[in-house]
Amino acid sequence: MLIGIMIMVSMAGCKTATRKPTPARYTPAPTRTTPAPSKTPTAVKKPTTESARASRIASNVAKIPEVNKATVVVYGSTALVGVDLKARVQGTLETDVKKKIEKTVKDTDKSITRVYVTADPDLYKRIENIAKGISAGRPVSEFAKQISEIIKRITPGM
Repeated sequence: MLIGIMIMVSMAGCKTATRKPTPARYTPAPTRTTPAPSKTPTAVKKPTTESARASRIASNVAKIPEVNKATVVVYGSTALVGVDLKARVQGTLETDVKKKIEKTVKDTDKSITRVYVTADPDLYKRIENIAKGISAGRPVSEFAKQISEIIKRITPGM
């Protein structure tokens, strides 16, 4: 019996050792250095309604023979028009040309009720800068104070 126990003990002690499973290695996913491509194309800002109206008006005013070029800002039912007149236009002729410009503006856009026209080079540049800002997508209301100042300079008696 003693021999039987010893054989059993020796056999139990000679078992092959079970190996522990090796831990799975963690490999982090590579980080993305470039942004994922957009599924929708970047929206291009379209000109505002006022900007499109102003562009159409400026184009028609520039067709007047006495006008070299024109820039326009439309603010609701008001049009602010800056013009570069030809050198020979002065005095009463300038007044007649401004009336022709006003008629052209109102004929081009029937919703315009007030038209302010200036041939002053400084005011022309200011109107042009406002028009560029509006075309770039900035709101017309952002320029309300400047527009008001320009109108006061065009019509000082008002």
